[in-house]
Amino acid sequence: MVVIQIRNSLLLKAYTKAPPLPEDRARALVIARQYVHQPWSGDVAGLIAHLGALQLDAVQVITRAHLHQLHVRLPKMREAKLLSALESAERHRQVFEYWSHAAAYLPMDDYRFARVRMDRIREGQKHWFSRNAKLCNFVLDRIRAEGPLKASDFVRAKGGWWSWSEEKKALEQLFHEGELMVSHREGFQKVFDLPERLLPSSVVTTAAGSTEYGQHLVRRFMRAQGFGRAGEIGYLRKHDRPLIASAIEAMLKSGELVYVGDELMLAEDLEAAPPAVPRKMRLLSPFDPLVLQRKRLKRLFDFNYQLECYVPEAKRKYGYFCLPILYRDGLTGVVDLKADREAGLLRVKSLHWRERPGSGLEAGFNKALGDFARYHGLVAEGL
Repeated sequence: MVVIQIRNSLLLKAYTKAPPLPEDRARALVIARQYVHQPWSGDVAGLIAHLGALQLDAVQVITRAHLHQLHVRLPKMREAKLLSALESAERHRQVFEYWSHAAAYLPMDDYRFARVRMDRIREGQKHWFSRNAKLCNFVLDRIRAEGPLKASDFVRAKGGWWSWSEEKKALEQLFHEGELMVSHREGFQKVFDLPERLLPSSVVTTAAGSTEYGQHLVRRFMRAQGFGRAGEIGYLRKHDRPLIASAIEAMLKSGELVYVGDELMLAEDLEAAPPAVPRKMRLLSPFDPLVLQRKRLKRLFDFNYQLECYVPEAKRKYGYFCLPILYRDGLTGVVDLKADREAGLLRVKSLHWRERPGSGLEAGFNKALGDFARYHGLVAEGL
């Protein structure tokens, strides 16, 4: 890590080409690339390809994290269509589930880049636990013979959850090795099947080379975020950081990348002027790629944010599941929401503004809250 930091420091001195972006232009560029105000004009698969990954998470206070992120960018699409597009069992699927910086939906064209991590884990890189070869063979043989199965199909005794925990570990190990894929989910349970039953015939199944893979990670980040730093490209990717550092150096030498102040940017974007930021408000998922990296969020938007569902209740400052509130190019507060399905309400548990809001900001919030509630088949409490 020290070597990489020193190298990046030397590169910064050698390759600085342009002055820093003005703060308002920087924010406008990120927001435009993230499509949070201007809806994505294509389909779900195209949006995921642009973002590079669509994060999944088990927390469901309102809706699943991936559906919330998609709603912000495809507000007219309904949940059933999204699920159909993402979880189709047909061989022409354009999206698959694997691991990016976290569990995520990825574009099918990126399968060969995912194979880099799959091969590393198959060769012994640890993920969460050690490999149990006997159990891996057992669950793999059952899926070969019986077809798609989920962890609960491996309950062997009377007793519930923990009776299949070791089999679940084996399924997850095979999934991370690429020996199994997720066919779809039932509820939020993964249903596993063999890759040869799920992958389109056109997909390249051999791993990308190290140089290509590193440059792919850099380009994906830049196209989705506009600009950034080496540490942000390598966020939660400790095994990829040396490849990312090498890719940055090579792309700076070739002129594909340039430094803009302390930030890296694709040279083709240097003169691009982002569109004006509209007077719109969005309620963002805590897992949204615009806010996911908290240090970057602080640097660009001067906004401190923490998802407090992982914080003991007595230490929470704002609430269990607070959503960042984006208005124009600023993050103006957080709102703690909860879906009460039985009552048909989206309940506002707490609302915290950074500064006292005027009537325009309050009206924008009420509209955003109402739209958000209707998308989820609810009525916003108090509206």
